Amino acid sequence: MLTEFALLTALTLNEDEREVLRDKINEWVKLFLPKLERKSTRTEKCRLFASVERHEFEADSTAVHWQFCKFVGKNGIIFDRNKIQLKKFKATSFQKRILRQNPTLKNDFIGRSEIKEENGIWNLKNELKEKLLSEGGEAIVLNQKFGENLMAVRIAVFDPFLFTKQFCAGQIKWRAHLISDFGTATNDRSDAALVVPVHENIIRNFANIEIYDSGDEEEEDCLGWISIMEKCDSNLREKLKNGNPTLKERKKIATGIKSGLNYLDKVGIDHFDKKLANFLLIGDVAKVCDFGLVAEESGRESYRKLGYTRRGSKYRHRDALFAGTPGFAEQFQLGGWGT
Repeated sequence: MLTEFALLTALTLNEDEREVLRDKINEWVKLFLPKLERKSTRTEKCRLFASVERHEFEADSTAVHWQFCKFVGKNGIIFDRNKIQLKKFKATSFQKRILRQNPTLKNDFIGRSEIKEENGIWNLKNELKEKLLSEGGEAIVLNQKFGENLMAVRIAVFDPFLFTKQFCAGQIKWRAHLISDFGTATNDRSDAALVVPVHENIIRNFANIEIYDSGDEEEEDCLGWISIMEKCDSNLREKLKNGNPTLKERKKIATGIKSGLNYLDKVGIDHFDKKLANFLLIGDVAKVCDFGLVAEESGRESYRKLGYTRRGSKYRHRDALFAGTPGFAEQFQLGGWGT
């Protein structure tokens, strides 16, 4: 019998169908969130600094140059490496909450060098452990059945304390977005078009749940994603390591990757984490995935809502992406331009 979840993969739905499906997704999220638990080795200072990295400044280039931040009153201030003030900005409600709970962080200079490496772990109950597909960085991927559809669910954490005992399900809210809320992106114009990437060689997010602090009335700061996406068979790294793809298969996979990356470039998304594990496979059809390290040109809110680009000026300017996988990253990601 047709269930509400049967609508999940549809690119086009009418308004009533979308709301029925969204209600069903929201019911699932409500039951799913309490099952997520992790530990973080980072501090409240790290947390505050990370929130500044998610900030949208008037000039996106500001994200490249700031090295220190400080909060005074209701404002945040960022400074360059010589501690020369670059910009003052209004603190978000989430930042204000951190400062209320940790008053010693007020008027305190915080620098990038003080941010601790994350060595925390996910504490998954057996129910979820059995569904674990991959774990890396601050994200995990599980398989999950929605009606008759077997999907992959990717949980990505942007706030270090998300899903920890300090910041659990009862302290957050969410907003669910469906692929059927949007059209197909065809260009990189800077506009408010309600479109998202849809291409054979791009992983398809059928739904994305944006997570916020429960007190974030304006939804200024997205703290994590739960993305419901198509489940793939393997990734290119596993394929090359464990299998022996024929020349024909290799050509098709390579052509698919190139086609997917070209399409992303066409719609204004530069992907900067091109490691082999981020090219998933359904048969011999390649799917570009993992949009944690991208620079996006159009500023379209719809891309962010469906989990294809992150919020913050850092993700609007490639030179601000101070991270990457050695061997697959560009110079500016791992060490700047040498200046």
